[in-house]
Amino acid sequence: MDGQIQPDEKDKSGRLKYLEEEKAKQKKRKSVYLQQLEEIRKLLEANEKEIKYNLGWINFHENSIVEHEKKIKENLNFEEKKEQEEKLKFHKKQIEEHHKKYIEYHKKEAEAIKKEIEIFEQGIRRCEEQLKFIERKIEENWI
Repeated sequence: MDGQIQPDEKDKSGRLKYLEEEKAKQKKRKSVYLQQLEEIRKLLEANEKEIKYNLGWINFHENSIVEHEKKIKENLNFEEKKEQEEKLKFHKKQIEEHHKKYIEYHKKEAEAIKKEIEIFEQGIRRCEEQLKFIERKIEENWI
């Protein structure tokens, strides 16, 4: 034995180097998934806020509709009745053509984001399983 690495030791060294590289790749992948997960959760939160915001406006418009309908029934003046009808029309239009459409849009976005979250969470679990496997293999190679 002249100080050279024996073939078995050389193989062991190569395996350890490979396993350490694989471990680094899995850690990096997991880190990327965690970072992306944080970003898309913020997007989900923003979409949910937009849904609540538009629901609040629908509530406002619905309350206004009730008031305008009441004023139309109570009012005998043609011009005032006509004005209330225009306001009533405006509020209905805002609900149907604006707020409901935005809610639909943000609900679709939220559903897509929830699917993305599931995918990233699965990726994180997969990385953790792979890291456990690699750690076991590294321990085996030290023995």
